Amino acid sequence: MRLQGYDYSAEGVYFITILTKNRICHFGEVVNKKMNLSDAGKIVENEWKKTEEIRKEAVLGNWIVMPDHFHALIAFRSKEEQDRNLPSVKAHGHALLQGRKSIAYKNTFGPQSRNLSALVRSFKATCTSKIRSQINPNFAWHKSFHDRIVRNQKELINIENYIISNPVRYAQQFSNT
Repeated sequence: MRLQGYDYSAEGVYFITILTKNRICHFGEVVNKKMNLSDAGKIVENEWKKTEEIRKEAVLGNWIVMPDHFHALIAFRSKEEQDRNLPSVKAHGHALLQGRKSIAYKNTFGPQSRNLSALVRSFKATCTSKIRSQINPNFAWHKSFHDRIVRNQKELINIENYIISNPVRYAQQFSNT
């Protein structure tokens, strides 16, 4: 499902979506257009928050845990920034790109290590292990994940708005009210 030949460890911004197996609502429910996390949803939230601590190359953008899926914007720092071991940059709104010349929108090709797939695989494995041992031994994610390489500021803004408004759209789609 990944773009053939693209270096997913390259600096850039990515939009990911990870689904639960069979779209089962393990992570909570939308009530009054707001997401109320279950214990499993709280595990997903807590593990995602640890991403920047665990991976110096990662910068978190907007994200949300939904009943049966997870959306997130994530950026990878340039190799130069990683080598300088810059402090974590918290992304709020459009700050993910503001003043960050190094996060470029370019197709670069190269070896695949410490990349988006490895990050998602590790995140999913940790969440799965904790959810199965603490809450539901039958929990499972859908195989793989969806990704989009964010190409410009307009696209970033649209995705941020999509993430922020996800509970409202979900409530409208699945409620009788």
